[in-house]
Amino acid sequence: MATVSPHASDRVSTAYLKKGRAFYSQQKYDQAQKAFEKATSLCNCGVSIQNQPCMNDAILTGIVKDKLKDALASLSGTSKRCDNQVHLDALDSLIATYEMQSRFDVCLEYAVKMVNLSPRDPKAYLRLGKILRLRKQPNLAYHTYKQGIELVKRKHPHHTLLKSLQAQRDKAVTVATFDPIMTFPIEIVRMIFKYLEFKMRCRCLCVSKTWKLALTAPSVRDIWQNQVYKFTQRSHPGLRRMLPSFRTYTDYAARGLTELSIDGCSHFLTFCKLPQVLMFSKNLKVLKLREPRGSFNLDALPWQKKEPQLTILSLGYGVRPTPTFLQQMLTTSFDSLEELSIFELPDQAAGNESPNQDGDSLWYPDWPKLEKLKIVRLASPQYHSSWHHSLDLRGVMDLMPNVQEAWVDHIHYSPMDMMRYWPNLRNIFIGRSTSVSWALSEDIGPCFNQDMRELHLEGHDIADRICRREPPLITANPQAPWILTVRFGELAVPNLSKLEKLSMLFHVSVDWSVLESMLRPSLVSGTLREIDVRPLPAIRFFQDLRTPTVPEWFRSESVTYLSLTGFAQDFLHEHRLFEAVILEIASRFPNLRSVDIGTEMFPDPLLAKLIQKGVKTVYHRAGHSRADLREWAATKHRAQVISRPPLHIPSMHPDRNRFFNELLSFSNAELP
Repeated sequence: MATVSPHASDRVSTAYLKKGRAFYSQQKYDQAQKAFEKATSLCNCGVSIQNQPCMNDAILTGIVKDKLKDALASLSGTSKRCDNQVHLDALDSLIATYEMQSRFDVCLEYAVKMVNLSPRDPKAYLRLGKILRLRKQPNLAYHTYKQGIELVKRKHPHHTLLKSLQAQRDKAVTVATFDPIMTFPIEIVRMIFKYLEFKMRCRCLCVSKTWKLALTAPSVRDIWQNQVYKFTQRSHPGLRRMLPSFRTYTDYAARGLTELSIDGCSHFLTFCKLPQVLMFSKNLKVLKLREPRGSFNLDALPWQKKEPQLTILSLGYGVRPTPTFLQQMLTTSFDSLEELSIFELPDQAAGNESPNQDGDSLWYPDWPKLEKLKIVRLASPQYHSSWHHSLDLRGVMDLMPNVQEAWVDHIHYSPMDMMRYWPNLRNIFIGRSTSVSWALSEDIGPCFNQDMRELHLEGHDIADRICRREPPLITANPQAPWILTVRFGELAVPNLSKLEKLSMLFHVSVDWSVLESMLRPSLVSGTLREIDVRPLPAIRFFQDLRTPTVPEWFRSESVTYLSLTGFAQDFLHEHRLFEAVILEIASRFPNLRSVDIGTEMFPDPLLAKLIQKGVKTVYHRAGHSRADLREWAATKHRAQVISRPPLHIPSMHPDRNRFFNELLSFSNAELP
């Protein structure tokens, strides 16, 4: 307890104060209490603390809301203030006495009254903060010190106890915990929770009533407009409550749900039917459905007064729509749809819903024209009927005239038709099961736009994916006219000077001259960032037995990802220049950050040298774990060694049909 010289007019109060302190030092707290109470009652201000009404609610609420000054101002009309130091010392000592008696409720009440009695005296805040800490309320204590400093500084900027008050504030902040919902502005709260996963947002509702009220307020309803449901188990305890839960979450968004993604839709849509989902989501713009552990059939929808107009429709792995369902969804959204993904197109011979057959073009009837469509991904599952019944992309190309990005697999297509009907195409993936409908007299010349940004090809040979410069020459044997000889012209390799990503996954390595024609323009222009050619014609690097023969043009500062495969097929791992070749290639790409070696048996010391050169990620499927290398790379260089292909390449799309991709030496069944 601080000692302050008493005022001359308070000699009697000072005497009782000294008497009470003497009893306090002798631990005679009952007698000390009476002396301190007498000292406080003799002040000229006439304020009797004992007879004042409780002010805890008003002042403590003001502290919580960081509005203590306003709370004190509201009490100024009904209560007196006093700056008599004897009075304040006696009151402070009285509270200390109650504290020694463990009467913390009385301590809190009197400390709050002391703050109201003298709002500009630091002793009041020191005492109130201490009581709050004893009551296990460190947050409130911190805010008491903080706001007390602000009020004291205005009148007494050089008060001797101000440093003590600041020291207590700094001490309290180390143990105080802050509720961001109560502390941050609502704009910051919205920004934080908008980046949380939907599942985590739902869990946050259970933290407290305050959180639930804040997270469901109208001002943050936009955080509920994007909902992602993911079921990782075949049975889930909350499935039977799915419909009421979904309605509740859509109500939080004021029925303004705009994005809905369901991973495991057979669980979700069993208890919450798709027509019900669409009925509660009239403003839905994005719909994504997947069923990774089986299959789910989407049948025709009942008629509704207002269907949502989608901008993105994605029917991923395991989702099997009927032609009628597709026709309904596309007809509703034909003037708004910008992205369409269907990875399991329905079988043509399924029931009575078979596509139209017009010459060589097969597709589903009554599809509307999709003028705004920019991205399309279409694949037919491999369990469907034989090739001559497969869908032909020519039947739908003219319905999507403005496509810029396409992903196709297990479908017939014509290269020249693709360039003719899709002049704006800049990004294309053609899967290994895609069949080319060659028109030998028409498919002549480069079949890819020169402004292509991404080109991803899979197949047996590059000749299966690129047109020829001239029609094949067919000649008959004069001696045996029934024997025909077909001579194909050279490949019409496009000049792709703006290419940013290139992947070519074939069983047969690409001829080096063709590879140069594909790569060199974009390497020179500096636009190419990713190169994934499997297998590389690696024998070209070992033409000289004394030094690596890496072509001079095979270099770039913009490339960050590179696959290094094709060495094993020519038994080059045992070549004495093998390590020198790999390091020379890496030196040609100074900003290389990711390398995929597939199943190549690169020794760990060689991979360590690549990591020391700046490579941060090494992908491999060589069989052994490389545990020591993985630990060294993580601790010394913050790099990682991963035993799978890179997930960012189109061949690893998570919605692709499950099979063992021998081109990547990886089974798609291992994807999530």
